[in-house]
Amino acid sequence: MLVKKAAAARLSIRSPSPDSLPRPLSRDARPGAASVLLVAMPWARLEHPSIQLGLLQAVLARAEIPSEVRSLYLTFMDFLASSTAGRPEAEQITVADYAAIASQYFIGDWIFSVPPFNDYRQPEEPYFEYLRAKGTAERLIEKAAQIRHLVPAFLERTVADILAATPAIVGFTTTFGQNVPSLVLSKLLKARDPSLVVVLGGANCDGEMGAALHRLYPWVDIVVRGEGERVVPELFADLLLGGPIRPHPGLCYRQGDQSLVIDLPPESTVAMNELPMPQYDEYFEGIRNTSFGSSIIHTVSIPFESARGCWWGAKAHCTFCGLNGSTMAFRSKSSERAAAELFTLSRRHQCLSFQAVDNILDMRYFGGLLPLLRDSGYDFKLFYETKSNLRKEQLRILRQAGVADVQPGIESLSTPILKMMRKGVTAFQNICILKWCADLDIRVFWNVIYGFPGEPIEEYGRMADVMKSLSHLEPPSLIPLGLERFSPYHENPDAFGLEITGPLPHYRFIYPAETEADLCSLAYSFAYRHADGRRPETYVQPVKEVIDEWRERYAVGFGSLRYRLGPGFMVINDRRPNLETCDYRLGEREARIYLACDEGSTAASIWSGLQAAGDTDLTTQDVEDFLGLLAQSRLVYEEGGRYLSLALRAGANVAAS
Repeated sequence: MLVKKAAAARLSIRSPSPDSLPRPLSRDARPGAASVLLVAMPWARLEHPSIQLGLLQAVLARAEIPSEVRSLYLTFMDFLASSTAGRPEAEQITVADYAAIASQYFIGDWIFSVPPFNDYRQPEEPYFEYLRAKGTAERLIEKAAQIRHLVPAFLERTVADILAATPAIVGFTTTFGQNVPSLVLSKLLKARDPSLVVVLGGANCDGEMGAALHRLYPWVDIVVRGEGERVVPELFADLLLGGPIRPHPGLCYRQGDQSLVIDLPPESTVAMNELPMPQYDEYFEGIRNTSFGSSIIHTVSIPFESARGCWWGAKAHCTFCGLNGSTMAFRSKSSERAAAELFTLSRRHQCLSFQAVDNILDMRYFGGLLPLLRDSGYDFKLFYETKSNLRKEQLRILRQAGVADVQPGIESLSTPILKMMRKGVTAFQNICILKWCADLDIRVFWNVIYGFPGEPIEEYGRMADVMKSLSHLEPPSLIPLGLERFSPYHENPDAFGLEITGPLPHYRFIYPAETEADLCSLAYSFAYRHADGRRPETYVQPVKEVIDEWRERYAVGFGSLRYRLGPGFMVINDRRPNLETCDYRLGEREARIYLACDEGSTAASIWSGLQAAGDTDLTTQDVEDFLGLLAQSRLVYEEGGRYLSLALRAGANVAAS
């Protein structure tokens, strides 16, 4: 049955008079101590400092408001390791256990759903059965239960530590699995010291979710929705001075028992060049002082931000994407500013690895930031998200600039399904980027998403066949379509043939006391049905089987289709583990045809190239027939009359050429 979102019991206003607003809960700033404490709870990733806190601390410092940061996800992991150090090895909590839970944020939220936020009398077994039905490994379930019983002691210790710092304001950043950890700790803090001002912000506070958090949990004094850099300095200054709260766009605060929610207009965004550089000193000092830091320090990667929003989403919002809920407008830093920030952060923290948090690469950086990084002479290793319709030369520039990992948003190898997603790319382009990245030593992180409304079922059989030719490239993960808040599917499900049936079931285990309507307001992910009754798991099996084998044999499969050039000939060695072992020897003309397909070509354009080179005794049909033989041997991929060679060149340092 469709669960309708109930109207929030709140007052939505645009510009109330400041004189009518309540004075905030506040205290005089303590001399010699920071009045503001910024907190990042589990389950932030251990190998990254919090860019949210790093930015806010820098923003506050610019406003001459002293603040301290607590990377409590590091503290928590250290607590878990020390608490279980004397136990048998199977009962010890490791960094790998933490990472496994952090990758499934709904488990992390449940682990912190303890008193006083949740009553332990609710049995755990129904939740475990839910996890088992989702395919969660039994070991991970056991670890989750073990960690949950350690959480109260960690919270008690953390409350004492925070109160000893005597802050006036405690601000929490919350994204994905940080919601309940932030709520339970803030409730304990507020119970011990009601004069504390508790502020929540972050992606979990966007839109209706932030209003619901404020309405449902009265110990949360203020929720900042949208980009916190816009409002936090003035807001915190007002709080510390004991003045009234001004109605900044997106803010949620109280007047008596009533939750006031200020509208957040689309233009309420910050210009990227106005942002200060994040401060990460607390994280790097903290990780050096943990018991596990030495085991992961080599994996630490500094988050950096060169752009916000999505220029593609502003033109054609991908139907399934729930990112950039209130901040779709694309903005980026100047190339010079972004490069200078990377150089400074690298020098300050003696780190060469960086993780761009941008949702999409600014294409102007191919003429600016990337050449600056390439020409710097530094051996950076960077991660970026981008679209998949890049040219090979653009990928080469990325690699030369130090971009070794990309997430190009491939999502499918079916052009009809990609069109339904509004991805603006074809399967041919997606396979091109997979091949070129392998050629250039760029690792690709990608998914195949299945279950789109109205998708042609026969495409899954065709995709499974195509994938058999690609076992020498990076394999994908296979994931079902998720229905996320802010996506076109969520905003207008009927138009796409979907029926939202409520929030995903795990929210009931995490927020047990809330009504279904309240859960709908808190939730980011939703359960749904297809209006035509389809069950995608019944037709995705051929693709699943190929991907499972692809991933299982990745160690021997990657790079297993190679070619080598000789004087007047080419040798192709095919050792793809799912196909018959073959060696091919091509003559000079055939090799020229094969090389012409490196970036995709048609028979007609290849024939024209041969003619221009003086090779005139072939017809277009001859070229097409030869390409057909190559396609039958799975040495090229064909789509719409275009051919892409699939073999990688053996032994060439293409990235540096």
